[in-house]
Amino acid sequence: QGECRVVGRVCCDSSGKMNSSSVVLEGSIDVSYGKRVAVDLRAVDKYALFPGQIVALEGTNPTGRKFIPTKILQPVPLKKRVITSAAKPVTIFGACGPSTPQDS
Repeated sequence: QGECRVVGRVCCDSSGKMNSSSVVLEGSIDVSYGKRVAVDLRAVDKYALFPGQIVALEGTNPTGRKFIPTKILQPVPLKKRVITSAAKPVTIFGACGPSTPQDS
């Protein structure tokens, strides 16, 4: 099988901390029914991945059981848009979790 590009969500195959041998790529429900494939990162020089991250990888999957990426493709940065309006200014608040106490 030749090189191909795949897109998916980074997941961990164990309940502990994610490391280079526990990375799996989960496909979308529409395209691959949410199936997962192990990822062998030995051919990639530098990488920084976290669970839940959406990534595009370029590489091979010779056996169908383990994807071997040669490159992690970087997203294209979005262009900044300047919005001008005579309307009232908008205030935006952002927040992030955890949304429950640690002791629950």
